[in-house]
Amino acid sequence: MPPPSRRLSVGQWLALLVIVLFVVPLFISNVWGYLQSRGYLVESAFREAAYLGTLKTTQIDDVTRTLTSTGPAALARDPSVIAAVAAPGETGTLDEQLRAAVATSSDVENAQIVSAAGVLLASAKTGPGSEPDVALGLCLQRGRTSPTVIGFEEGATAILAAVPITAAETRETIAVLCVRYGASIHARLLSRVERSGDIYLLDEHMRVLAARSGDQVRRGPEEMSWLPRRPGASAWTGRGRSPRGDEVIVAYSPIPSVGWSVVVAVPLAATLADLEGLKWQALGVFAVLIAVAALAVIVALRTVIRPIRALATTSERIAGGATGATVDPRGPRELADLADTFNRMSVALRESQQTLEERIAARTRELRESEQFLELLLNSIDQRVVVTDRDLRILKVNAAAERMHGRSLVGEPCYRVFEGRESPCEGCPVRRTFETGQPGQAERSQSTASGREPVQIETYPVRGDGDGVQSVIAISRIVSREKQMQAKLAFQEKMAAFGQLAAGVAHELGNPLASIDAQLQRAEGDPVRAAASVNIVRREVSRMSRMLRELVDFARRKRDEVRLASANTVVEDVLRLIEHDSRARNVAISRELAEGLPGLRIVEDHLAQVVLNLALNALDALAQQGTLVFTTAQEDGAIAIRVRDSGSGISEEVATHLFEPFFTTKPAGRGTGLGLFVSKRIVDDMGGTLALETTGPTGTTFVVRLPVRAPQEPA
Repeated sequence: MPPPSRRLSVGQWLALLVIVLFVVPLFISNVWGYLQSRGYLVESAFREAAYLGTLKTTQIDDVTRTLTSTGPAALARDPSVIAAVAAPGETGTLDEQLRAAVATSSDVENAQIVSAAGVLLASAKTGPGSEPDVALGLCLQRGRTSPTVIGFEEGATAILAAVPITAAETRETIAVLCVRYGASIHARLLSRVERSGDIYLLDEHMRVLAARSGDQVRRGPEEMSWLPRRPGASAWTGRGRSPRGDEVIVAYSPIPSVGWSVVVAVPLAATLADLEGLKWQALGVFAVLIAVAALAVIVALRTVIRPIRALATTSERIAGGATGATVDPRGPRELADLADTFNRMSVALRESQQTLEERIAARTRELRESEQFLELLLNSIDQRVVVTDRDLRILKVNAAAERMHGRSLVGEPCYRVFEGRESPCEGCPVRRTFETGQPGQAERSQSTASGREPVQIETYPVRGDGDGVQSVIAISRIVSREKQMQAKLAFQEKMAAFGQLAAGVAHELGNPLASIDAQLQRAEGDPVRAAASVNIVRREVSRMSRMLRELVDFARRKRDEVRLASANTVVEDVLRLIEHDSRARNVAISRELAEGLPGLRIVEDHLAQVVLNLALNALDALAQQGTLVFTTAQEDGAIAIRVRDSGSGISEEVATHLFEPFFTTKPAGRGTGLGLFVSKRIVDDMGGTLALETTGPTGTTFVVRLPVRAPQEPA
């Protein structure tokens, strides 16, 4: 056994363990990860280059097929061109057709037709009989059998499309159409892709037709001897060096349809750039971690571990009940202060046990007083306050709720107490607040100690520690008097509307009365013609009787109960009534009523009052000229009734006050200022909406939307 002086210390053992278990594995894992990542990136670069080569071959193949089938090349299939070529003496129009086709394409420089014997028949620029393009020989040679695209080097690389022109009957090639494309076609062939690297387009002789580096497109010639392998009939990938000396990943992909090929060169440095930067960052972090670990080991061993162990041992003793136990303050000043504080805490803990029960008792008294104050606060509210849980059982109520129902309500389901049901109510605002987490509002008829009465209910969520709703507070009040006031106000406004109608009808009765008076005077002056006057008087009396009967019938009808009503029927009733109003004399009134609308469970007379108010307002706005249109439609589960006039519109300032009570723009004695206010309250009570939809110099449209309810739903 080695002497104690030669044994490793705890610090040395700790440093050795850090090196063996932390430093070495971390170094090995970083090196292995770097090598693996580099290999994966290189493989990915090969796949990306091969994919890009395949993508470009497909794109170029599509472009070349387009060059031989569209634009000027499409003339090879034109029957008039074929006929003109077959009759060489009538080729005068071919030049014009070629020029027109070339003018439609900015990529085309020239188009020519050469016969199978090599005679130039037509040209877009020179005309027949002139010197043929030197490229026509290639077009005639390559385009006899099938359409093809040819790369042609003439100072700079040019692209030719050769398309055979065949006789209509024998299907023999009688000529070849040769289209020469300009420099812009190279950019189409090598359209830009969002990848780094260079792309080269080679012809069948391995000459560079075009090349792209970033956004720059250039045309050959270029030397391609730097390729790592010779081009062939099949695709391949490899590594080599570009003409600039950069190591690149090369992908070769042939285009069999035209005999061309594509070469893609992706710089390896760009592929590995992020990895190299990450390598140096990892080395820096590795060095920092080693330094921090070593420092932490030394500091922990010498200044923290031993004093903390003593504190932990003493703490376990105190936890076992040995309050007042202390520890010897040793180590650095901070730990010595901690030990001293720990000792004072241990002594104070013993003393605090003596006052803990007193504090608990005082806190209990405070909570009891707080609960009593809350109870007093709830009972001071004169409206019914009910707290329900998620099962809709009543947790707490105030005194007003017990007075309202004459008994205790806690523990019972709210739907049984308030509605007399054995299952939750449809459209329950409390359930809706539980589901949405938002305050709600509803008006329902509920049982009270005095019988069933209308009750206005407002619900508010009570959230727990999380986001869920634990309970719901429902504040309710009886609105019988408000309902009576609303009904009285609506009746008074209805009578005001009928007063206006009655005045209009009375004015309208003046015409038939004048006619009757004239006929009676005529009968007195000429007794012989009295019989003819009797028929006229009878017709005018019948007309007055009909007007008065429609007005009285509409005013006397009792449809105040909720029933299934038709929106179209209500509109028709109002139309028949306002047609007798003197203000509608020069107004074109029309209707656009949708067929097959579902019924509405409403008080029909209330809806008629709303439509009548809107119609009278529209007649006032028209000033006895213009058009008034009534429309109905079904939109998004609701019935929409629109009243549209062609008046001068409503100003923005007036529009903001339309639905306020006692606001009116009519002269004194012409309006109460309550029509739209009462109408909106009526529609709101039906569960619908009344709104100003559009207004402007061409007219104004008001829309009433009422929800379509199933027969069992409450109105």
